[in-house]
Amino acid sequence: MSVDSGHRSAPRARTRTVIVIGVGALILFLVLLLVGVLPRVRNQRELATAAQTVQTAAPDVYVIRPEPASGADVSLAATTQAIQDAIIYARTSGYLSKRYVDIGDSVKAGQLLAEIASPEIDQQLRQGEADLRQSERTLDLQKANLDLARATMGRYEAADAEGAVAKQAVDQSVSAYRTAQAAVAAAEANVQSNRANVQRLRELTSWQRVLAPFSGAVIQRNVDVGALITAGSPVNNTAVAPSSVTGGANGLFEVARIDSLRVFVNVPQAYAPNVKVGLPVQIAVRGQLGQPVMGKVTRTASAIDPGTRTLLTQVDIPNPSHRLLPGMFVHVTFKIAPAGTHWRVPATAVIFDAQGTRVAIVGAENTLRFQEVVLGRDFGTSIDVQAGLQGHETIVKQPTVSLQEGQRVTPVESKNSSGG
Repeated sequence: MSVDSGHRSAPRARTRTVIVIGVGALILFLVLLLVGVLPRVRNQRELATAAQTVQTAAPDVYVIRPEPASGADVSLAATTQAIQDAIIYARTSGYLSKRYVDIGDSVKAGQLLAEIASPEIDQQLRQGEADLRQSERTLDLQKANLDLARATMGRYEAADAEGAVAKQAVDQSVSAYRTAQAAVAAAEANVQSNRANVQRLRELTSWQRVLAPFSGAVIQRNVDVGALITAGSPVNNTAVAPSSVTGGANGLFEVARIDSLRVFVNVPQAYAPNVKVGLPVQIAVRGQLGQPVMGKVTRTASAIDPGTRTLLTQVDIPNPSHRLLPGMFVHVTFKIAPAGTHWRVPATAVIFDAQGTRVAIVGAENTLRFQEVVLGRDFGTSIDVQAGLQGHETIVKQPTVSLQEGQRVTPVESKNSSGG
């Protein structure tokens, strides 16, 4: 009996142990489940509550007031040029025999820059002068023949009046006189032709001396002694490094007057009506410290370029200290007065979408409404409004796509009302 009861009690003990372990594991699972699920449920409930609060609460928006339109600075890029600039070509062919200047040298009007040796032209001049002297001697001979023919004709005419000579002899004397007159006229024409040729050759020889056309600085020198020069053609002397702004040798020299510079600026059509002759401007060079250089508008094209919709404008800049150099990249700032506009708002306040150009206005009871506006000139950070505002509106400075018509908002005054 004791052995059988011992065998029966062992399985029951194992069963109880398994049950206890299973119950403990279930309890542990439930505890872990409660620990993990309850905070998550609580967080979801809090998030839902917060989301509902956000949806029902009025969003904060920064607001500004439109400012009266006033003058604004418009800065445009340009490149400086010398007020006078001339590329000097040779007017006679030959070899460069002497050179007196180099790049950077200051020259005066009429100063000798170089000399060109043209032996062929010199020889042609000597030959032309000899031809002129010969034609003058020929003219003297023909004038002497004319005097003789005139005297002979006079004697024959006197004898003919007395009937002492034949009529044929008289006619021959008259014909000889007229032939002598024609020979003198031809000789005179030949003298004039030779004289003109000599004058032409003398002018060609004068071009052997290359002179500065005006006072300035040599900014390009493309030849050296011994270079072959062709009249009227660009040269390319590879023995020197050309400094031409076009990137290659061009002409003998380039002389520029830099005590005064000029820039050509393409002014957009929106600002063109305000750009007048005499308008003062500021010229600044990026990277250079110091006060901007003052200049003024000297002329405009008086027409809008249909390709770029801009007005070509010339600005002259006094440069007695040579602080600025030709070819510099500069910023030209115009003071543009308001034209046909009343109010100015930040560029971020304007909405551009399929419904047009609008601004968001906070109205009565802080409700939102959208107002269509007509824009004027765009200054980048700010835009002029020509129509659609009265000036007393409260405008959302930076509206978002989530804002809706009639939505209640909480306006917050912005520190910078103009935005630019």
